[in-house]
Amino acid sequence: MNDLRRWSGVRVAITGGTSGLGLALVRELRARGAEVALIARHREQVERMASETGAHGIVGDMSNKEDIHRIAMQILGRLGGLDVLVNSASSLGPVPLALLADTECEDFELALATNVLGPFRLTRSLLGALAATARERGSAVVLNVSSDAAVNAYATWGAYGASKAALAHLTRIWNEEMIGEGVRFLNVDPGDMDTSLHALAVPDADRSTLKRPEEAAREMADVIAGALFERRAVESSASDMRLGPGLRRDDESGRRRDDCPRVIPGERSEVRDPICDMRLGPGLRRDDETVR
Repeated sequence: MNDLRRWSGVRVAITGGTSGLGLALVRELRARGAEVALIARHREQVERMASETGAHGIVGDMSNKEDIHRIAMQILGRLGGLDVLVNSASSLGPVPLALLADTECEDFELALATNVLGPFRLTRSLLGALAATARERGSAVVLNVSSDAAVNAYATWGAYGASKAALAHLTRIWNEEMIGEGVRFLNVDPGDMDTSLHALAVPDADRSTLKRPEEAAREMADVIAGALFERRAVESSASDMRLGPGLRRDDESGRRRDDCPRVIPGERSEVRDPICDMRLGPGLRRDDETVR
């Protein structure tokens, strides 16, 4: 089906929509025919990008709880409902990145406020509208932008990684609770991109090795389309996706279980690698495997 026809009438709200991946996704979905509202903090940038893309511009700070209700009301007022919410706004925490021992509580709180509490509050405010859309049209989607740092532990990425890990698990729980209502929650890691946020975090990175935000936006739009139009089953175990050279689900190749230490029954076990999650129950389980 022609993309313009398929996306016509689809109402999308994107936070962090004036730069990086958020802006690339605004442009991609506008090109496909969706009606889009972009949300960001700085009025001048919001007005300029809204004019350039034809999107609705909404000024608001995702880290400020006082802004969230107004943002939600403006989204519904401008769009007349909501099919897709993309939580893309992010904060690194301290810049330059710092070891946890050197991270100020205020920087950690900012990362949590922007990356976890903001998306939670906005999603909660819009959940009724999303559920109404799902009843009327068959489905609605919430996509939360994740990161490799949500899965793997990297020195100096503590505030960002911990907040993104919290968002990822929040997404899985939302999906478990709302899949029966037709609202699908997706946790998508777009991979390392050539954005201003990445440049702040890794100023000496080789930009030629980084993905362009436009490429990630196309892949992400396809993921949304699969959940929204084709209504592919989104089970809680498959709600995590990583966009790399190809499209990968964590359970297939995004999670590096080979890095985990082997546990030998009868021997004292040590968790030597922070990448590995272990649960002690009736058996000794690593991630979703059982070690007997």
